[in-house]
Amino acid sequence: MTPLMSVMPCADYLTNTAVPTPPATCCDGFRSLVSTAPICLCHGMNGDLNSFLPTPVDPMKMMLLPITCGAMPPLQTLFMCSSPSVPPLVPPRSPAAPAPASPSVSP
Repeated sequence: MTPLMSVMPCADYLTNTAVPTPPATCCDGFRSLVSTAPICLCHGMNGDLNSFLPTPVDPMKMMLLPITCGAMPPLQTLFMCSSPSVPPLVPPRSPAAPAPASPSVSP
């Protein structure tokens, strides 16, 4: 989730209707995310970020954030957001190793 940490200053703007504009730190982080890891934006668009925030993201504010911050994601990223190639927000846990089999004892 490290690339998404750069947009955490946007949380108050994205979840609070009383906040009319994002702070400069939000737009700085958003522009950084667009240039370094744009595929991570899919998690904002599909609602995955809601599991990490105290209140849900306003979808309209999320969609307007690129315009508000002046950082449009690449068009191919937007197409990828609707495909299964988006990496998971949290990597799946690896299955626990099976317990070693006890040696069989023959009489």
